[in-house]
Amino acid sequence: MIRRLQPFVAFLLVATLGIASTAPVQAQFRDVNSLDELSGALEVVAGQYADNYAQPVSDAFGAGMNSAMFRTADAGGGIIPGVDIYLGVSVTGTLMASSNRSFIPQDETVMVDGRELRFDYSGTEVPTAFGSTSTPQATVDITDVNTGATQTVQLPPGVVDTPVAPLLIPQLGVGTVFGTDVMLRYLPRTRLKSYGTIGVFSIGIRHSISQYIPMSPVDLAVQGAYNSVSLEDKNLEGDVLDASGYAFNLQASKSLPVLPVTFYGGLQYETFDASYAYTYQPPGGAVDPVSVTLDQEATNKFRGLAGVSITLALVRINADYSLSANDVVTVGIGVQI
Repeated sequence: MIRRLQPFVAFLLVATLGIASTAPVQAQFRDVNSLDELSGALEVVAGQYADNYAQPVSDAFGAGMNSAMFRTADAGGGIIPGVDIYLGVSVTGTLMASSNRSFIPQDETVMVDGRELRFDYSGTEVPTAFGSTSTPQATVDITDVNTGATQTVQLPPGVVDTPVAPLLIPQLGVGTVFGTDVMLRYLPRTRLKSYGTIGVFSIGIRHSISQYIPMSPVDLAVQGAYNSVSLEDKNLEGDVLDASGYAFNLQASKSLPVLPVTFYGGLQYETFDASYAYTYQPPGGAVDPVSVTLDQEATNKFRGLAGVSITLALVRINADYSLSANDVVTVGIGVQI
């Protein structure tokens, strides 16, 4: 899964391009109300436009899935010495900058099913998948370079209009053996509002470094994890999105001696690759439907984060903020013994 999004690819809605027309007919995208209907919008977009349209989805899932990795660097920090069991849930919110919500498409030429098609956009700003859900006042003229036939296509609106992309992540942590613990995050395929049917799986391992440093003033640990997410396609059989990546971090924390408060932070390197699948369906039957895969790579590569956790008896509540290409706010609550 590298930067091709499996490129939400080179195909924009054409239609009746095999027949010249003096009065172009405007083609229409399918209505979309949640991300699992994303293929309904993608079937009328192609090339770099599709790549720009989908990129915020990759960025949001990548930033969210690579968050909520820890809430302390103390491996084995439960109430029982040497034992650390944590069961909880985190909610991440990826902050979508204005640049993630709209863009100005550039004219391009794309090969579709053996045809060379030229896409001439109206030049106005259009929404991404996480942009305005109102139909934009924007169209594209699609011309068959060989025949000269032209069709006007209405460009799609956004799917979810939000400045913050949330993600729910249940989590189980178990340790420790020689200062090592294991993290498991799992959400069976579940329908979430605005997202559709989504599934989450992650596994990670963490090892204490401070155990090798006599009288270390802070707890230190390193962690590596594999994270994945899938989104079922409501329109077609299979998934519209399959994405996964890795995260590696160095974490530190300090607990106050008289209060149940722990401050924590860390530095993290991360990757996240997304693969989208949809069917390009030109109207009029001039071109047969084409199965398309588009691969993308999420923007985030490095992040720094800082947070605080509070322990009340067995309950641990935490919140942190990550600085990266797409900033992320995370809150979590769980039981730790």
